[in-house]
Amino acid sequence: MRTLPFLLLALCAAAEDVATIHVVPGSHLDIGFTGTPEEVRAKRIRVLDEAIAAAQADPEFRWFEESGWTLAAWREAKKDDAKALDSLRTLMKDGRISAGAAWCNPHAAMFADRLDLLFFHLDAFERDWGVRPVTAVLNDVPMFPQALVDACAAASVKYLLVGANTAFSPPLPPELERTPFWWESPSGKRVLVWVDDDSYTAAYTAWGFDPDCARFFAPKTFDPKGSALETMEKGITAKLQSLASPRGAAIVQHAFDNWDTGGAKKLPGFARQWNEAKKGPRIALGGPEAFFRDVEKRCGANLPVKRGEWGGAWDAIRASNPVWTWRLRKALKKLPADAPEGTKALFATAMEHSQGLGPGWPGMLTEKQVTEHNAQVAALFRRAVEAVDPKLLEAVPERGEMPTCEGEPVKVKAVLANPKARLRAGQAWLGPFVVATAPEFPAESYYCMNLASYTFFARIDRAGLGAGSEALVVEIPLRAAAKDVRLAPLDSPDAVEGRWLRGEPPSFVVAPRGLSVQGTAHPLRVFADIVFSWCVVPDPDDAKACRLQGLVIRQGRQCEFKDSGPKVLGHEELFPGEPQQADLYVLVEIAD
Repeated sequence: MRTLPFLLLALCAAAEDVATIHVVPGSHLDIGFTGTPEEVRAKRIRVLDEAIAAAQADPEFRWFEESGWTLAAWREAKKDDAKALDSLRTLMKDGRISAGAAWCNPHAAMFADRLDLLFFHLDAFERDWGVRPVTAVLNDVPMFPQALVDACAAASVKYLLVGANTAFSPPLPPELERTPFWWESPSGKRVLVWVDDDSYTAAYTAWGFDPDCARFFAPKTFDPKGSALETMEKGITAKLQSLASPRGAAIVQHAFDNWDTGGAKKLPGFARQWNEAKKGPRIALGGPEAFFRDVEKRCGANLPVKRGEWGGAWDAIRASNPVWTWRLRKALKKLPADAPEGTKALFATAMEHSQGLGPGWPGMLTEKQVTEHNAQVAALFRRAVEAVDPKLLEAVPERGEMPTCEGEPVKVKAVLANPKARLRAGQAWLGPFVVATAPEFPAESYYCMNLASYTFFARIDRAGLGAGSEALVVEIPLRAAAKDVRLAPLDSPDAVEGRWLRGEPPSFVVAPRGLSVQGTAHPLRVFADIVFSWCVVPDPDDAKACRLQGLVIRQGRQCEFKDSGPKVLGHEELFPGEPQQADLYVLVEIAD
């Protein structure tokens, strides 16, 4: 009978009213999204100069750089300016300018085995600036592999703040959304997490702070004629009421893609206006560590502990350049621990979520910027690979020897609904990766079955893909209902056991190191050098069958430029260095 009062106390502690809203002013880093990588580099250097000047002019001004890439670029540009270096060092030590622990916002699932590179720079960062970030802020990409937890722990990074862009993925379940929790890996390591699926723009688009940006970016939510205080009160009141499990404090980011300090300069005044009006929780400006340290100190021991794989979502874009991605992964396997920091920076930057080849986001860049972006990214890839093994610069995945087709493949036949895999090409989609009407793609192909494996080979020519936004997939017919088949990355123990952070698997699984397939007559392991993303597609003609679908290539040759209408660019301009022909080799092994 003594348990009930204890539980009531625990629930009261869990439902502690929010006393402080921590607002993190900054600028989201996209290396290539709003301009070429070099243009973004130049702008980010200028913006950090502006932030330093603003902090020197206003002691209440705060600025947060989410990624080490920007700090490294700025330091290189100012290496001979002792006064500028000293100014930033002082502001860093005072906490008026702060930074995240990660080098960039990565396609992390694609490189889950080398996420140590996200934090390669922290020792040098601490030497340069006299502080060491312990919070990784990863924005835009909506999910990350569980391997990130161990990578954070190895680098003494304790906290993870994610501004998730869920425009192309379902919202988070309430138990993960805007509430702190411990994310634990199979090794027992933990990181304290806050995920905001209102993304890194949430301060103004959802919370009404600052009111000027709120009324401009979200006029349907905030009355364009409303006062600053009315705008803030409407947003803050609504968001506080939406918190499923308030813990005495909340954190929200005030950022946009590669923007400047204009909005951040207004925040001290708006914060004073709100705090003096005493309408609700106090607003505090600054980096994210104050929030995490406060939450950990007050209720860290009582926070929920979550286990499970989160996954990868945007990593599928790497199918635009599958051979270059394969080369990078091959080179990463050879990258020594004591490699020069410059080499590590190349590889870490190549992981960044905007560092892919292709047509660019519609209407964002001019034609010249798109071709220059692709040239700069291809040059980055070449420099990274060449620094480790120049022979990989022109390498392509080897076909491998087709196994001997001998013996009666009883187990394989029990798994396959049809002995012939097929290729289909059509308009790109998200898990499935092509629309249902996508036709078969003609290609030279072979298959082989033996006692314990199935092998499929096809020679693919990009010239056969259409000029629109097309994708090419391989489909392996399985003798099992789609609802019974479970996919997982082979290198994620929790996912293989069916534990996912969201409570359910994503619509597709990113598994560059091999795929686990369960729910068929025998469990399977699937390997393919240039296929990284997989999903299950129901067979429309047989409820007891399905297709294991792998994304091979995303073509996307038709572009929409900022300075002109739609136009088709050729393969060489969109995918420099990516071979027109590629060999697809898929190995399916019986796992038991």
